[in-house]
Amino acid sequence: MNVRVRALEEPDIEETIRVMKEAWTDSYESLESDYYPREAHEFDMGLNTAERYTASMEYEYGFFFIAEADGRIAGSIRGEIIGKSGFAMIRNIAVHPDFHRNGIGQALMEHTLEYLKAKGCHKVSLNTMPVLLPAIGLYLKLGFVPEAYLAKQWWGVDFICMSKWFEKKTNSA
Repeated sequence: MNVRVRALEEPDIEETIRVMKEAWTDSYESLESDYYPREAHEFDMGLNTAERYTASMEYEYGFFFIAEADGRIAGSIRGEIIGKSGFAMIRNIAVHPDFHRNGIGQALMEHTLEYLKAKGCHKVSLNTMPVLLPAIGLYLKLGFVPEAYLAKQWWGVDFICMSKWFEKKTNSA
């Protein structure tokens, strides 16, 4: 499967919203429903709007990438660099269920990590639920480590903050 990761563009927005919603619905139904309140899931789903996606694309410190496979949008990843601090947050990542276990999530993450290194970031973090074991496995594989346990962080649900630090390039004579 040929996977291409690139920046989100305006013509991609509606399809990316559909992919995100289907991915989150699948995740909720298969992994989260006994852990994450339905009200929280519905709130999160409501955040997927064309206006929010456009704002993410236009935000000078934001990043929003999509993965294409077999001529379709297969997943997306969005986040931001916090000003000029060198610290970045991945806000969400999703892979459509038709493309699970095909390297889409890894391609999105690797592209994002390279992008953040090129932007001079020294650290990137993300928050994930403890029940999302496939995602946690990917993050560990890519060098993220659990940095904090966030008790009752969002909707009264526990999350794990995972982070990765980038090595600083040193000039040697």
